[in-house]
Amino acid sequence: MEKKSIRNCIREKRELLPSFEVKETSEKITKALLKSRYFREAQIIMSYMSFRNEIDTHEINEALIKAGKKLLLPRTAGKEKMEAVEYGRGFQKGAMGIEEPIGDKYTGKIDLIVVPGIAFDKDGNRIGFGRGYYDRFLGNYPDSVKISIAYDFQLVEKIENEEHDKKVDIIFLKNSMIEVKKY
Repeated sequence: MEKKSIRNCIREKRELLPSFEVKETSEKITKALLKSRYFREAQIIMSYMSFRNEIDTHEINEALIKAGKKLLLPRTAGKEKMEAVEYGRGFQKGAMGIEEPIGDKYTGKIDLIVVPGIAFDKDGNRIGFGRGYYDRFLGNYPDSVKISIAYDFQLVEKIENEEHDKKVDIIFLKNSMIEVKKY
């Protein structure tokens, strides 16, 4: 199946999920992520603001702040770019209707990046929202650990990877974790 078909099929499934399933799966994945050594060892972590029945990142983001870690969130910068901004100065609606942080662009090292996506395979390939924001951004952080959080149905057999596509290293699912790259 081509990327566009996979993207449409998975998005439709995700948008039809009942709220109890979103809550239950989000809680299990959040618990596993927060217990992981990847979370414990990282000091500077970039997450995102979930929307449209994505695995809920609000609890993850709150836990990062409570743990004294530096939380970065994405902000669109023009038509094709994204940048990291440190959490703390409030939010405004971004280009895609998602809450984006207000503040200065962060340019330092990032230990761990939580990467959103529509679909993933066991090799760490991902299908995003189709605009390439994360692929371009991740290219600037080759040494950061890249983690995704997903529903089981978001894991597909195979995603054809294109040259510009960036992989994730670890995928957290409801009852398991796939380590594509060992750290």
